[in-house]
Amino acid sequence: MGTQCPLALCTRTVTSTLAKLQAVSVDDRRKNLYELFVDKNASPVTEGMKGAGFYDTHSEYQRRIVAEGTATIVKMVDALDLPTVTSACIIADYGCGTGATSVQSVGAAVRRLRERNRQLPLHSIHADLLTNDFNQVFRDVAESYAGEPGGPIYVSAVGGSFFDQIVPSGTIHLGMCSNAAHWFRVQPQIEVPGGIYFSEARGAAREKLARQAADDWLSFLRARASELVPGGRMLVQGIATVKNADGGEKASGAKLLHLMWEVAQTMAEAALLERSVLLRYLFPVYCRSEEEAIAPILAGGLLEKEFEVIAAETSEVGNPYWEEWERSGDAAVYARDYTAFVRAFAESTLMKNLFASSEKSSELCNEFFTRFQSAVTRDPARGKYEAWILRLILARR
Repeated sequence: MGTQCPLALCTRTVTSTLAKLQAVSVDDRRKNLYELFVDKNASPVTEGMKGAGFYDTHSEYQRRIVAEGTATIVKMVDALDLPTVTSACIIADYGCGTGATSVQSVGAAVRRLRERNRQLPLHSIHADLLTNDFNQVFRDVAESYAGEPGGPIYVSAVGGSFFDQIVPSGTIHLGMCSNAAHWFRVQPQIEVPGGIYFSEARGAAREKLARQAADDWLSFLRARASELVPGGRMLVQGIATVKNADGGEKASGAKLLHLMWEVAQTMAEAALLERSVLLRYLFPVYCRSEEEAIAPILAGGLLEKEFEVIAAETSEVGNPYWEEWERSGDAAVYARDYTAFVRAFAESTLMKNLFASSEKSSELCNEFFTRFQSAVTRDPARGKYEAWILRLILARR
């Protein structure tokens, strides 16, 4: 039996997919994309950041993380052996969201590459879930680095989970992932009495979450090992857990997530949310420590032959919303802006995993954030967002 032409197979797949899409309304198409391509049993914990420009507008904190990592991106570009690049230098940003932070990090790499070789062709890839708002990504690209002078810049998007290989093997020269690798691959099935965050789990529950997060991290790294060229660089930066002076731990976002649990509790008390659903819900994020992040790559680790750790450092990044509150003292404005920041990244996963069992999930979500904003207005410090950012640079052996 002859081998099928990949192009013909791809064409038939796309034609079939378009036919399915045409059978549903425009409003439902984004939601249904994931179901068309991926096993429902492996459904991701979120369908992406809040689209239509909302996440872009309310991601000032995430943009600050990328801005403070710009010098690191420049160093990574400088480490690339550009004379050996025979065609385009390929940059991939994994977990690009709706674009604001993605074009910021990719743009920094593009500008440094232009300084090193003005005419070198560049190919940037913005990757995220199939349900991501890629239209907004391309709008951001058009307003950002796409117009940089010099050689051609090719821009593309890839839809898929970054826990899998999503581009051809041995093609990526520079990979980046900002504010994304902390998400679990699938919703944890565990109960954490008195909270909805991994840091509030104890004993066997915490160990189970750590194992699940470690497996996810291995999947992420193995996929990148397949995609990177030898000598390629990978930067992963995002929220982490650090040690206290007394040996305890500080998990990024812990105060925020505890306030979110308290707000959800008020909804359960008002019979708006089933207590059993809340008890089983965990916000699907795990903040790795530096030790957990580098463990698979150190001597004896499962990926010691694939990667070398170039640098690993953790530092606290200031909260721009809190800084503005300290300047203005306007609790209402702070609560409004802070709530929008939280809603931009949390709404999708709350709708998918906490409110999905209700026929009025949208109304419940709106009620949740209304209550959250009121709680923050009453006591701005109660759920203050504190975060320690781990920046990990890897080289493909």
